Amino acid sequence: MKLSPIKIIGVKPLLWVAIAVTLAIFLLNFYLVGFGVYGDGIGYYTPLRSLIFDGDLKISNEYEYLSHSASNFGGGVRVDKGIPDYSKYTLGMGLVLSPFFALGHLVTLMLKTLGLNVVPNGLSWPYELFYCLGSIGLGIAGLIICYKGARLFFSQTPSVLGVAGVWFASPLTFYLSIESSMSHGVSQFLISLFLYICIATPWIKQRRQQILLGLLLGLGALVRPQDVLFMSVPILMILATIITDWRKTDHSDTKSTLKPYQIALAYGLPLVIIALVTGLMQIPQLLIYQWQFGSFFNIPYLQEGAAEGYQASFHWVNPAILNVLFSGFHGLFSWHPLLFLAIIGLILVRKRFPTLVWILFIAFALQVYLVAAWWCWWQGSSFGGRMFANCSFIFVWGLAALWDYFPSHPWKIVGIVTTVFFMGWNALLVLQYESAMIPSEAPVTMGQIVQNQLFVIPYFINHLLKR
Repeated sequence: MKLSPIKIIGVKPLLWVAIAVTLAIFLLNFYLVGFGVYGDGIGYYTPLRSLIFDGDLKISNEYEYLSHSASNFGGGVRVDKGIPDYSKYTLGMGLVLSPFFALGHLVTLMLKTLGLNVVPNGLSWPYELFYCLGSIGLGIAGLIICYKGARLFFSQTPSVLGVAGVWFASPLTFYLSIESSMSHGVSQFLISLFLYICIATPWIKQRRQQILLGLLLGLGALVRPQDVLFMSVPILMILATIITDWRKTDHSDTKSTLKPYQIALAYGLPLVIIALVTGLMQIPQLLIYQWQFGSFFNIPYLQEGAAEGYQASFHWVNPAILNVLFSGFHGLFSWHPLLFLAIIGLILVRKRFPTLVWILFIAFALQVYLVAAWWCWWQGSSFGGRMFANCSFIFVWGLAALWDYFPSHPWKIVGIVTTVFFMGWNALLVLQYESAMIPSEAPVTMGQIVQNQLFVIPYFINHLLKR
């Protein structure tokens, strides 16, 4: 019996290597750029700082400070748009990462005591460093959960390949190691844990698990509102359970047939608990939006489409599904081809796990539809399909299913080679993106991307030398 290289090396050493590579990229980028919070990440970070240090949520002073000050690491420009009074982003990201922000404050006080020139104002580099490390740590924890979810159904090597593929050959790569101040790593963690509990525990019969699912989904929706669509998973699981139980029931035996109120209690109440906890957690954010913008419907997210000339922010009857998936303009599968193999993996094991495959596929499809209906379907300044990082659990499961479907030793080697190849593709794509070889928020064709891949390394080196 031939052993795969993964079995020879072991899972834990590979995990530590992956963590070391991720942290090395982040720390190098932090040092070269001069800060860790920028882009949309500023919109998530500044309300937390404002709430703790100013006692309000008005972020104009934070933006002013960040736009005119330089980090102790060397400075740089990170605020290139207007300065808002309030953030359009939800408070979930700051809420989840507040313990890491507090740790940054303690480190700042210690460094100041030692005589270093750091100001305990919530905006100096230790705060940003630990805030971002918290995001990275949770993102990595989410990937470990994805691995455990895959191992419930598949063998070790396919599961490792699934995690490696998503870790280093998906949009999540960029938002773990470079723009970690954005919400994708934290969102991925919360939804991965949510999905793991859904498929690994008898939550339908356990009130504590139902409350936990509500808390996780509620936090997920506070981090990224699109995450609320994963409520479809427990709903579909309940429907599947009802259908299965109905088929097993002897309907001629009236004593064994559940009454309507019994069905409602057994199957409906768990969903009500999850939805209620999730909904209650959104009330503070809705009240904040009402106070800041006069109405929930006036938040910038719901007004941007019309402001940009697209008539509306969402086009529900004309979603750009093919563009979202296959366009050169940040298309999910065109930028990250390995994820297309994950969908093939779901299809291949549909007969083995019919119910679960359909549930995961529908959960993914709902995310596709929402993103495709948005006026900014290319997801703004985005490394690939960044808004699908919350589907990492599904992608890991699908890739593990694919490589487990072909269990022979030669196919294991094919899986390893394929995964490594697309990890390399993704790394070169990151270099293209970071060196502005391809624009971050302008249309680009796949022909340009493929051609650039041949010249990206010398171009990137030249870009670094000119900085």
